[in-house]
Amino acid sequence: MTKTASFLVLGMILLTSCATPNPTALNEAKFSEENSADIVVRYYSDQISRVLKPMQAEGQFLTSFDRGSVLNLAKQQAKRELAVVILLQFNASDTVKRDWMTMLKGVGYKRIVFLRAQKGMNINGLPILESPTEITRHSQMQTRPSV
Repeated sequence: MTKTASFLVLGMILLTSCATPNPTALNEAKFSEENSADIVVRYYSDQISRVLKPMQAEGQFLTSFDRGSVLNLAKQQAKRELAVVILLQFNASDTVKRDWMTMLKGVGYKRIVFLRAQKGMNINGLPILESPTEITRHSQMQTRPSV
């Protein structure tokens, strides 16, 4: 009898531990402003980026741009409120974000949002990454001496 009760308790613990949602995934902010974005860039490297909005394609295939060409296209946009840069996990460093922030702010974009790329080409629903200004502010708060 106690053996059966022990298995039941163990089974309940295993079931509840598997059913507990990942707290990081729940708190992760998702992007939902695709329609408001003036330019959306999917960045692979300084030599290869794809501009998803305004759509830049040659037939059925997206056109590849180097960083300078993306900047030229960004300058051509009438509105410069929101720029979105989608980064892959391996290229989402603070340095890459700061470079994009400097470049896009330099041509007049008021807001730059960084997203983490996922499979597919969806934009809405992608996780929002911390921007360089938030990183800088956060690290300053941590290094501030306590009084």
